[in-house]
Amino acid sequence: MHTLYNILLVPVRWLTSLASFRFRRDRDRSAEWSERRVRTVPDIRPGGLWIHGASVGEVRIVASLAAAVRQIQPNRPLAASAYTRTGRASLPGPPALDATFFMPLDLPGYPSRLLDGLQPAALVLVETELWPNLIRETTSRRIPVVMVNGRLSPKRMRQYRRYGALYRPLLQSLTAVGVQSEEDAGRFMELGVHHDQIVVTGNIKYDLPRPATDPSALAARIGLSRDRPVLVAGSTGPGEEPIVTEAFLELRRHHPNAFLILAPRHPERSEGVYREAATAGLKLRRLSQAAAENNEDIDGLLVDTLGELTTLYTLADAAFVGGSLIPVGGHNVLEPAAAGVPVLFGPHTEHFREPAQALVDAGGGSVVTDAAELARAFRNYLEQPDRARAAGAAAGRVVAANRGALARSVELVLKAAPPGSAS
Repeated sequence: MHTLYNILLVPVRWLTSLASFRFRRDRDRSAEWSERRVRTVPDIRPGGLWIHGASVGEVRIVASLAAAVRQIQPNRPLAASAYTRTGRASLPGPPALDATFFMPLDLPGYPSRLLDGLQPAALVLVETELWPNLIRETTSRRIPVVMVNGRLSPKRMRQYRRYGALYRPLLQSLTAVGVQSEEDAGRFMELGVHHDQIVVTGNIKYDLPRPATDPSALAARIGLSRDRPVLVAGSTGPGEEPIVTEAFLELRRHHPNAFLILAPRHPERSEGVYREAATAGLKLRRLSQAAAENNEDIDGLLVDTLGELTTLYTLADAAFVGGSLIPVGGHNVLEPAAAGVPVLFGPHTEHFREPAQALVDAGGGSVVTDAAELARAFRNYLEQPDRARAAGAAAGRVVAANRGALARSVELVLKAAPPGSAS
């Protein structure tokens, strides 16, 4: 099955060569393809850790893992990769990490080129990043591969069952698998992972740090009066922004002073979202332009930058988390919860099923299904401030009560790659 996988990738190799040629005059894209094709390799001491997370959400875990390892082993080299461009842009540089780069394309030989340069003591995969050539070429060198914060959604489970001949040997070759829940552990064992390889560590996203920010200073920086009620709609996807806009315009009939902060999941979509909002009658200003303006005469801000959403949640009276009104699986409901904010989300929260249910059970989160319910929920929180404060406090307690996965995951990684170990 692995041979067939690589045969199917032959056209991909040709396409990557064409892409590299096409972008040769674009400095940023040329550098990206150089990293993806492993034409450049980071200069780093051997014996370190290579930590990989696909996109922005996983990169936050990468950064937290790296910081925790630094505290225990300050001299250990740390390298990190991401797959998406937004993830790559979110990777912190030195001193947090000694080297950052795009994950190489999973073509035969590409991972080996990178392993030749990094010579890591272990490869750490954040969540379920199963790249066949990467794992096979790493384990063939007897380099431990550890998965942390692992989870398996029903959809992903069906995929791995269907292609079991490819994925089962990969999973069985992992040194250790840290999973979020007992349910995830059962799913991994069903796919052939031995129970001795699996440790239920919990969800590291409970441990991600709350931004150390002063909400009043943040409001002043973006030109926002603190007497305006603020609603944040974060990580929204295509089809959700019109729903949020409709809900907000309905809310404004009762609370004309309300202020919306709208943050598309992918900032490159911001121009299209801006035009959609304007057509619907919503006057937004881009966050990248907000600091130099007085924003009292607008309806809200459109977040067109990376890395600021978690901080902006601290301004919210209530927050909606996207990817959940459309069948995407939901995004991180714990970010506003950690800020002590009541959390709203749609019915599609497969990627955050347990945290979402915990928030609902505690009274810190609520499910909405359309614009009318979203407007009603926002309105209830604005008109019942005691209820909003209680819901925010409940959300914060859910986060506090479930911390500890980060420390357990770091222990798992360092057990697989003790000090002095190298490839």
